[in-house]
Amino acid sequence: MNLPSKNDFPVGSRFYIKEFDVPLVQIPDASLSKWFNWFGGKPKEYAPEGLKPGNNWEAESFSEWQKIVKESL
Repeated sequence: MNLPSKNDFPVGSRFYIKEFDVPLVQIPDASLSKWFNWFGGKPKEYAPEGLKPGNNWEAESFSEWQKIVKESL
């Protein structure tokens, strides 16, 4: 399986980590942003209502986020 690369995402995408091991990505959309959970290496839609202050943070780099995806495989 190939890990996602930053070029796989539209410009403006933001990468988050939830609870230390869940890689999330927020993809900008014309009407609203869409969230995806990449745990296991495949994107699944994610409802951001589960995000609370303190249980998630923006990844310091794409490489950090990509490492979380790799560890979930």
